[in-house]
Amino acid sequence: MIDRIGRSVPRTMDQLREETRDVFASLLGTHREVALLDFPNHQNVGDAMIWRGELDHLRAMGVRVRYSSDVQRFSPALLQELVPEGPILLHGGGNFGDLWPQFQIFREQVVQRFPKRKIVQLPQSIEFRDEAAAARANEIFAQHPDFHLLVRDRRSYERARALLPDVQTSFCHDAALGWQPSTETSARRQGILVLARRDHERGAGILPAVRAALGPQDEVADWGLRSLDKALWQVSRMPLGLARKFPGLGSSRSYYVLMKLSYAALNRLNLRDGQRLFNARALIATDRLHAHVLALLLGKPHVVADNSYGKIAGVIEASTKDLGEFLFIDDESDAAAWLQARKSAPERAERGRA
Repeated sequence: MIDRIGRSVPRTMDQLREETRDVFASLLGTHREVALLDFPNHQNVGDAMIWRGELDHLRAMGVRVRYSSDVQRFSPALLQELVPEGPILLHGGGNFGDLWPQFQIFREQVVQRFPKRKIVQLPQSIEFRDEAAAARANEIFAQHPDFHLLVRDRRSYERARALLPDVQTSFCHDAALGWQPSTETSARRQGILVLARRDHERGAGILPAVRAALGPQDEVADWGLRSLDKALWQVSRMPLGLARKFPGLGSSRSYYVLMKLSYAALNRLNLRDGQRLFNARALIATDRLHAHVLALLLGKPHVVADNSYGKIAGVIEASTKDLGEFLFIDDESDAAAWLQARKSAPERAERGRA
């Protein structure tokens, strides 16, 4: 029940987007109104990029998202009212499995609650550490007659074959590649940004591999808003906070207008923060998948190390290996030297003009 993974031939970004929309179109058919669930209500630029990419793909296809919700404010009644017939789409990313159980429990509950609706899990990476959790997921999803799982890398594709053998699974590129951010060309960009994970998906880490190339003008950070944007985030979340305190609001069609505006504002804050971080620097080093994707979208040379279970290597192999200028770190890679060579080139050019 698994469609063959995509071709291993060089692709452009436009080709990746076209292939993604072909997959979406094959599943949505003639439907032009959908629900999109599991809005990423947290300060993570990567998840915001995926959400925006999903919206942009759907908009380019002429598909309207009539209802969206985060996990905590989901209203089955409002979904049924606003999207009585269209497919239910589940937000993609890297949380399919038992590493982030809150989101897995939510999607399983949605699948069980809507047995007569087409449900599409947008492109995900799969990671189960507990075989019992995988067996439960296989049973729940297999019982649904119209559930479709999309995966974004070969390892997840093979894990679906082994752990979810009864689930209809297909390959699709990561949805964040559908976003086209604006680029800044006037600002003078210098130095290295090290965007490093701090959570339980961290592997060996990026900082040890590049530390020798760093100087006092370089920056080490992770996703997360700062200063004024942090305050704007809290203000923008106020309608969602009220909907959680008073659950009836989350089922109100009129109040949903405020919730939708809140989701849009939070998404913009995350995306703006990521672009601002990256546009200020000439070079990027990271162990976050969507920092790699953002660097590609902005044309930034970068070094990238894998996370704890190989999802970055998987997406690079399946989708991004032919795009942009980057070094994927393996045991023999000298990441510091690679960065230092590119860091020195603009400095030499600047001295030559002086």
